[in-house]
Amino acid sequence: MDSTIDCDHKIIVIDSSVSNFVNNGLCEFYIDLDEPLRNVYKIKIIAILVNINNTATTYNKDLESIYIDLNNYNRLITKSIIKDSNGKSGNNYYFDSLIIETAGATGNSTIKNDYNNADIEYFINPIEPQLSRFRIRLFDKANNIIPITNTINRFVMKLGIYYNNRKTTRL
Repeated sequence: MDSTIDCDHKIIVIDSSVSNFVNNGLCEFYIDLDEPLRNVYKIKIIAILVNINNTATTYNKDLESIYIDLNNYNRLITKSIIKDSNGKSGNNYYFDSLIIETAGATGNSTIKNDYNNADIEYFINPIEPQLSRFRIRLFDKANNIIPITNTINRFVMKLGIYYNNRKTTRL
C-alpha cells in the first residue's frame, strides 16, 4: 500500500531587479533559493511581465516575440529564422514567450502574457530532485540573448512550484 504523499506548492517571483546577472550586458540572470525544493513535478505560470524601452527599435515592433528560457525546460518550439548552408532552418526550444502586440512610440511599454488554462502548466519529467536555482535567459527571434542596454528595463515572472515534501514509501 502506498503512503500518503505530502504535496505542497510555493509561489516564486523572479524579478530581474533583484536577481544575479551572469553577464551584466545580457538578459541572463538567476535567483537562488535559501532552501532547495525537493521533488518538483510541476511549474504553473501565474504571470510574466516585461518592461521594454520604446526606443529599442530591434525589440519594440508590433508582433515581435521575446523568448524565455527557464532552466532549459523546453515546452515551446519555434522555427529558427537562421538557415543552414542547405537553406533549412532548425527548431529553437524555450520555456515560453511574450508577444509585443502594439509597440509604443515613446517612453516604456509593459507587456504581459495572458494565459488560458491549458497553457499555464508544465509537468517536469523526470521530477527535479533538488531545485535550488531559477535561471532566466531572454532571447530574440534570431536566438540571441537580448542585450540589457536600452532594451529590457525589467522582467518579472511569477510561478507556482509544486513539489513532494517527502519520499514515497511502500509498505
